[in-house]
Amino acid sequence: MPDLLFDLRRHGGITTRSRLRACGHSSQGIRAAVDAQRVLRVGRSWVALHEANQEAVRAIELGGILGGESALRSYDIWVSRNAGVCVATARTASRTPPLCDGEYRVWCRMTRRSGAWRVDVVEALAQYLPRVARLDAIATLDSAVHRGLISPPQLDALMERMPRRIRRLRNRIDGAADSGLESILRMAIRDEGWQVESQVSIEGVGRVDLLIDGWLVIEADGSKWHDGHEATERDRERNAALVLRGYRWHRFGHAQIMRNLDRCIAVIRTLLASGAPTG
Repeated sequence: MPDLLFDLRRHGGITTRSRLRACGHSSQGIRAAVDAQRVLRVGRSWVALHEANQEAVRAIELGGILGGESALRSYDIWVSRNAGVCVATARTASRTPPLCDGEYRVWCRMTRRSGAWRVDVVEALAQYLPRVARLDAIATLDSAVHRGLISPPQLDALMERMPRRIRRLRNRIDGAADSGLESILRMAIRDEGWQVESQVSIEGVGRVDLLIDGWLVIEADGSKWHDGHEATERDRERNAALVLRGYRWHRFGHAQIMRNLDRCIAVIRTLLASGAPTG
């Protein structure tokens, strides 16, 4: 007998009754699982695990599926700012439920018959990129490429669908970037005309996020890898190793980069003006 919970997990925690029936589950068995509260009924034709993506559950309740920034977050692709739950809805849909604060729709050509609870990565990017600023767009594209979730041919096809301001970014995408913070900072540095390299390997130190003019190391510290005593000690050891090898360095945190990027650039400008270390 097929395992309903297993099949739901295999489909990302939420899918249609018809897809479950295709896996060998009977309508009666699905209904019994809902009645026993082993699974949740979502809308008229969907079933979800209790731990399913709650934004996806809400999108389906609103007559769509997860789209745009919400879908990108579900793929663990960088999104700079959270504008709310993005509900991808078919243009042919009618009588869609009203949205609440923090929810918005994108209208697209799509169908829910496949049982997918989110749009694919390419469609999510197509829905999201035209809505955001240039640096945020690059950070998201870098992240998708870095994670191997979009191929070069898919990326080229996506760019053909984008407005000119997004198409112009094609040659600026750097899949080596390890975080959206790094991507945003890299682009801002290049906008100043400074020479910058990403993810440079330095002997005795390891990889550094950004290297400007061959001697100034800039690190973009997200909380995931740089919080806690052990992480702090590790960063201090790296900083000391950089100094001993003739480099200068500076670290910026998430809030600095996201809230006051101009000030970050001013700090880098001051460091560069002081000149490379000697001796």
